[in-house]
Amino acid sequence: MFIFKTVIWGSIFLFAALVAGPWLALQFDASFPHLLLGQYKYLGGVFFFLGFAFTIYCSLVLFTPGKSRPAPYDAGGIFTIAGPYRYVRNPFMLGVVVALWGEAVFMERLAMIAYAFILTWVIHFWVIFFEEPALEERFGEEYDEYRRAVPRWFPRFSRYEK
Repeated sequence: MFIFKTVIWGSIFLFAALVAGPWLALQFDASFPHLLLGQYKYLGGVFFFLGFAFTIYCSLVLFTPGKSRPAPYDAGGIFTIAGPYRYVRNPFMLGVVVALWGEAVFMERLAMIAYAFILTWVIHFWVIFFEEPALEERFGEEYDEYRRAVPRWFPRFSRYEK
């Protein structure tokens, strides 16, 4: 049941952030001037696909049991860290933000840039005021140690080891 709920909510979030939100932002496009980025717009496309692929990879890491990781639906309250979660605390959200900014640059629309800016801050504050306190309450000192060692948004160069 955990996997089903997580996949559903994750899919809804991705759809809302990368499809529905941009569609809504573009409804206000006539109010903003257009950007002309020339060849640089294609760099936005690259970042979109890299961010989206990274987000999918982060999702798969959560559902693939490893050597020291039980299946997530059977974790039994054990705090486990694997894959990109060893380098940055929020790789899934980081992938979404990279994809979103890539999409905004590729579209060359200020309405999309404004949307990307707003959603980036919403995600940032949601992580600070909801996700991190919930994880700290659930996992206590173990999560607190992880939080002190691993950065929230900008990956560290060395791997975190428990």
